[in-house]
Amino acid sequence: MRAKNTDLGESGGLRPLRVFIIEDNAVLRNIITDALRELASVEILFYADNEISATNWLSSNDGAWDLAVVDLHLRQGSGVGALSWCTTRRANQRVVVLSGELTEEVRQQCLALRADAVFDKGTEMTDFLDYCKSLTV
Repeated sequence: MRAKNTDLGESGGLRPLRVFIIEDNAVLRNIITDALRELASVEILFYADNEISATNWLSSNDGAWDLAVVDLHLRQGSGVGALSWCTTRRANQRVVVLSGELTEEVRQQCLALRADAVFDKGTEMTDFLDYCKSLTV
């Protein structure tokens, strides 16, 4: 069962899905951002390109986000640190790993760290976007 975005905004309509992106590659980050913005009702809050920025933002914005998109390979540090921080997230918050060159072992490690889903950037982008879209309805 997937969580749906049922929170009402100030105007009485559904509030957009608030997304935090952890991705160090600017080109890929822009592709992900543009693809997410194509979905109805998505707001990109912020992005981080290293582990320290990611964990600092997450700790300072505890309840401000609905979906964190995490790349495991960052310029400095690792997305695993941010993923680990998210184990204490609220029940309505989702964390998705979107990374390259995923092995089955890495997928299982991410799921053990309570990732809600794990997608390969190169081969599962459509599945990732479908998952995100399911959170907006």
